[in-house]
Amino acid sequence: MNVLVGVIADAAVWVLPPSYVDQLRREFPHHTFLDAWDREAIRRLLPQADVAFTPYIDRDVFPAATRLRWVQAVAVGVGSMLYPEMVASSVVVTNARGIRARAMAEHVLGVTLALARRLHIAVRRQAERVWAQTEIEGSLAVRTLEGRTLGVVGLGAIGGEVARLGAAFGMRVVAIRRRVDRPRPDGVADVLPPERLLDLLRQSDVVVLSPPLTGGTRGLVGRAELAAMKRDAILVNIGRGKLVDDAALVEALGEGRIGGAALDVFTHEPLDPASPYWDLPNVLITPHTSGAMEDYWTPLVALFAENLRRFEAGEPMLNVVDKQAGY
Repeated sequence: MNVLVGVIADAAVWVLPPSYVDQLRREFPHHTFLDAWDREAIRRLLPQADVAFTPYIDRDVFPAATRLRWVQAVAVGVGSMLYPEMVASSVVVTNARGIRARAMAEHVLGVTLALARRLHIAVRRQAERVWAQTEIEGSLAVRTLEGRTLGVVGLGAIGGEVARLGAAFGMRVVAIRRRVDRPRPDGVADVLPPERLLDLLRQSDVVVLSPPLTGGTRGLVGRAELAAMKRDAILVNIGRGKLVDDAALVEALGEGRIGGAALDVFTHEPLDPASPYWDLPNVLITPHTSGAMEDYWTPLVALFAENLRRFEAGEPMLNVVDKQAGY
């Protein structure tokens, strides 16, 4: 069986170290591994592959990939490869759900605490050598998290971990998810269906966006949704930039209609130096690093290896994507 490994990205930190391909060759000597280190190599080798471990399956090349039976994505989001031809095909798609969940949940709590405790102001004033005690504490804007309401939009692996950590801080957690009939994760007080998003926004002091990007979630938070939020509420987006109407959010932040935002993902990345987000004093920007962790590759490659064993044996694989639903 030919296994294409093309775990590449524009950012060097998201490129799989070659040693892991060598490890897979040793672990599965009965398969032929085709390693690709640029987009053109993936496109050239894809028609030869039975299995692909890559974030890129280009739509125009897919018709030539007649041998392809399974794709292991390297992240949770797989929207870029769920074009109609892929969805209609028999190709199985699996994702990396759960691997970064703890790291991303800790990031959410970290940036939430930073905004609630106004640490972002302290860091800026430190660079200016300014003692900002009155600015930070005198505004009465410093808050604790205990007793606040945390609204989690998207209760998958990441959202569930965010909820668990939020509850440990004494927060009341409410969440949105499509399947409200499923058991509530630990720490979640209430689960609402997507059509009750405004209800969640009205009661939440902190709103975390972690749903997949689908046709139904694109532009999920716009002017109406921002208008429903509390004036001192914090919005945290670790999902996808396109979940949010940027113009509406910039306007709401600039006019003080919500308290602040911690943004890790953006409609266009890297974020344009001319973006108004950079200059807003109530915004904390991180460069798509919410999932950063000491070692992402070991658990990701282990997941792929386990799924490859299951694929060989005809057993159910882990993290199979519902291609119709988009996640």
